[in-house]
Amino acid sequence: MKYSFFLIVTLMFSSLTFNANSQMIKGKVLNEKGFGASNITVKFSNKVNKVITNKDGSFSIMASKLPDTLIFNAEGYEPYKVVVTEKTVIDKDFSIVLLTKRDKGKSYYASTSGDPITTADLKSIASFGMSEAGGLYETDGYSKKYTKEARTSKTTADGRSGAYKTYASPKSSSSYSDKKIRYITDEATTKDVQETYATKLLTAGEVNDFNKWKMWEDFTDNEFKIHANNWKLYVNQRYTVQIQHKNKYAAVGVYVYLLNAYTKDTVWRAVTDNTGKAELWANIGNANKEKNDYIIVCKGSTKTITKPYLFQEGINRLEIETDCNTSNKIDIVFVVDATGSMGDEIDYLKLELEDVLTKTFEKYNNVELRAASVFYRDLGDEYVTKHIDFNTDLLKVLNFIKLQSAEAGGDVPEAVDAALATALDSLNWSSDARTKIMFLILDAPPHQEAQAKMFTLIQKAAAMGIRVVPIVCSGADKSTEFLMRSIALATNGTYLFLTNHSGIGKAHIEPTTDSYNVELLNDLLPRIIQQMVFVNSCTSQQQKEPLIKVDNNILKVKASPNPTKGNVTITANKPLKDLFIADFTGKILMKIPVNAKQTSWTINIAHFPAGTYIVRYVTTNNEWGADKVVLVH
Repeated sequence: MKYSFFLIVTLMFSSLTFNANSQMIKGKVLNEKGFGASNITVKFSNKVNKVITNKDGSFSIMASKLPDTLIFNAEGYEPYKVVVTEKTVIDKDFSIVLLTKRDKGKSYYASTSGDPITTADLKSIASFGMSEAGGLYETDGYSKKYTKEARTSKTTADGRSGAYKTYASPKSSSSYSDKKIRYITDEATTKDVQETYATKLLTAGEVNDFNKWKMWEDFTDNEFKIHANNWKLYVNQRYTVQIQHKNKYAAVGVYVYLLNAYTKDTVWRAVTDNTGKAELWANIGNANKEKNDYIIVCKGSTKTITKPYLFQEGINRLEIETDCNTSNKIDIVFVVDATGSMGDEIDYLKLELEDVLTKTFEKYNNVELRAASVFYRDLGDEYVTKHIDFNTDLLKVLNFIKLQSAEAGGDVPEAVDAALATALDSLNWSSDARTKIMFLILDAPPHQEAQAKMFTLIQKAAAMGIRVVPIVCSGADKSTEFLMRSIALATNGTYLFLTNHSGIGKAHIEPTTDSYNVELLNDLLPRIIQQMVFVNSCTSQQQKEPLIKVDNNILKVKASPNPTKGNVTITANKPLKDLFIADFTGKILMKIPVNAKQTSWTINIAHFPAGTYIVRYVTTNNEWGADKVVLVH
């Protein structure tokens, strides 16, 4: 079912003033095609005054005191609320989109028999686990069935219910032949789903290849090798840099350079993220894996790293002499494929983006948060790209997003390169923002002839400190997955994808990985934003980081002392296959050597900035586990 019929309400504020606080508001309700819409109720919250739009959609209403909440209601449409402030009055460009009312009986899961069920059944479905041998969830890409047999209830470390399935990956040329999927839900999520029918429907997952780096290296040598050669994109030679102020706090927003040691030409430029880390890449445009001679420099430091470590050898560190300070600016842009193939999901996506952006602006009201958007199609279509620049007025951005539709396209490749060029060159990015995020939502790759341009755009995004987070939709293939995961790595982002579990859209490809969690997109996006926005303040008071969902501590691994000033002893009740230290986002920072019989390790993490770190490990049965340790300075 499509929900593409919208009403646009354009409100124009008159200059009539009746007293110090009152304001006459005049507006007009239009449908998507620009025709007036009558019988729309317009009123202020908790006020008796209300008006009905005229035949041409026009109305006038008096605001007795601002700020106040203006409410729009119409038969067959979802009610909409918006806060009217003095800033809104001054701006005078105030628009709102009303959506058609969603059927409360909308079902997006299937029952045991395959019959539809409603959102009220979500909790009962999620309360069952999936046995390692059985199948609670089976899919052919277009339909799904749930099987009651062999259900077992499991609970994650954070108290959420988890459903599991293990199956063999066909013709896998790597060692990751078993895949485990965990479905995440909880009572609060279920309640939200039941109350908000227009959102919280799309399901999604995340594969952050920084968190399982060795696995990514294996995949690029095997499953993804043909795609790497096709796109001439080799994101393997990684140099991770941690920049700190002299008082041991993470240095955010610092330009870092990987230079050719002989010519001093810039090989790669990046900007430190909210944790003070930057990712630099060598030979990303060719298959040469030889380690050449490079140096690493950064602004604010007189020191140079003359023999930098590749990631597998360690993390490179530099200290700058400046005092700790953090920008209060955050830029977020959504770049969306609006070709016809997106028609099965774009209306749902627009609803989710509205809700996520609204909640984000509410949550981060103490910073300078700006949003923008780019929609694109393909050469020869009605348009190639259209955009709205960064704006602190959220309603302008929401209206732009909700009034777009999916049409045209035709062939599989689309103008992805044009969209990225518009996002990088036509949007007014803050040069000193603490976080710059580009969510790239698509279901098709760029044209093959744009290969060289794509490399240049990826390089430019990294140099600007823009973290690209692809969201891959139905219909994408493995070539698209590889390209998007490579872009995410090159720009210090992460890879997201929609899944079949919602029942919305056509088939979604399974990612090439060993495991992933299934979440509501409406929960996943705020989590990613929070993890990329959070910074520890430049004080001795430790703040609580937005930790990733930590794996179960299967072997009861313990880190002590906890908190620690640097020295940590890690103990396990059984030998481990692998042992790592990761930051609060899950990004692996250190690999700790293990042997077949070892159950205790002593390490020092004093060189990292103060914060919470994760002790991640892999059991001899290839299961991931984790514990947390807090570092104080």
